[in-house]
Amino acid sequence: MRATMSARPRSAPRGILAIASAIVLLAACPGAAQGAQQKPTAIVSLGDSFISGEGGRWQGNVDLSYSPTHDMYGTDRATVCGPAGCQKDPFAVYGGTYLDPTTGKENGCHRSDVAEILSSGIAADRAVNLACSGAVTDNVLPGYAGGKPFKGQPPQADALRDLARTHEIKLIQLSIGGNDLGFSGIIESCVKNYIAGPAGGYCWEKWDWEVEEKLAREVPDKIANVIDRIREVMRAAGQPDSSYTFALQSYPSPVPLAGNYRYPESWAGTLSDRYSPGGCPFFNQDTDWARRRVVPGIAEMLDKVATRKGLFYLDLQWAFDGHDVCARNARQARQGESLTHPVPDRDAEWMRFLSFGIFRPQGQKEESFHPNSYGQQALGNCLREFHRQTQATGYPEFECLNRPGQGVASMYVERLDQ
Repeated sequence: MRATMSARPRSAPRGILAIASAIVLLAACPGAAQGAQQKPTAIVSLGDSFISGEGGRWQGNVDLSYSPTHDMYGTDRATVCGPAGCQKDPFAVYGGTYLDPTTGKENGCHRSDVAEILSSGIAADRAVNLACSGAVTDNVLPGYAGGKPFKGQPPQADALRDLARTHEIKLIQLSIGGNDLGFSGIIESCVKNYIAGPAGGYCWEKWDWEVEEKLAREVPDKIANVIDRIREVMRAAGQPDSSYTFALQSYPSPVPLAGNYRYPESWAGTLSDRYSPGGCPFFNQDTDWARRRVVPGIAEMLDKVATRKGLFYLDLQWAFDGHDVCARNARQARQGESLTHPVPDRDAEWMRFLSFGIFRPQGQKEESFHPNSYGQQALGNCLREFHRQTQATGYPEFECLNRPGQGVASMYVERLDQ
């Protein structure tokens, strides 16, 4: 299941380097060191929708027509109830990032209240989520290096610079590359092919070569450039590389292997169970291609970039195993479950299903195949343990896993060489 890797040379453990730097600074300039210690601390997430928290509105999935007043058997966390009844308030989950202020549409950065960095509980005065749904590497770069504003937000490295001037940054967690690769377009293509039936063919035949080429050349260089520029920004703000932990993470698979679906493959398109109630309309060949080649290929590429640049690395590709959309041993919410008694996380899907189309459109299509609130809490728990292990051991790369039959509190990490 796990990649086998030999230990590779890295810089000294960051905790040791930080202590050494502090001793030197204290000896040379006690006043400056004392002032630096008085700055509040912060942990920060940068990147795209998988770390911004998109999908966090939802608590599992349910096969129901959308209702503006019903809590959807406890799956819609944007349902706010009072004496006059219930209504939907996505701003309660996504705050001011629910809308894209440049267009007024409901596809903003979608920084949810349970996003990974917030759910991690890592000790710091502030946990700051600067990531944005749809972001590519250009949206993370600082403005001076070609960084571009996105959905009403400044380039993420510029926002990081401003934060680093007032806070001591302890952790930067980065998730980027999926949108540069065009992963959402690949998913959409696979869905359309399934709906089209035999005439549509398989999407892997269309995308396999292009994905391989981008993973080999274009995308890793863009990510490496982002890493270099973030370090420049931090140095300019007075924080040397050794003063904070910098980590890159991969992506959890949205769907299981073909043999682990609870609904059979069908040529019936929108009449098939994989389309509705499942919300997982993929052919077996496309599913296995995504699960065995695309997701691991992205993870391997990111791991190589992290190694090359001396970052810590968190592999998430198996984090939702058994809780993927339509996984055999997971289930959707049922009648009688509610916001106060939702589908248990140990039984639920942790990834948002297909949430648009002619059947069961719920929320925004951009939320489809993103970690829901359970998934984001699971990733937060992994991030906390990952951070603890890297600080204690200095070991650079871990994978995030769950324990079958248990909930998000059971998440753990293992070294990638085990």
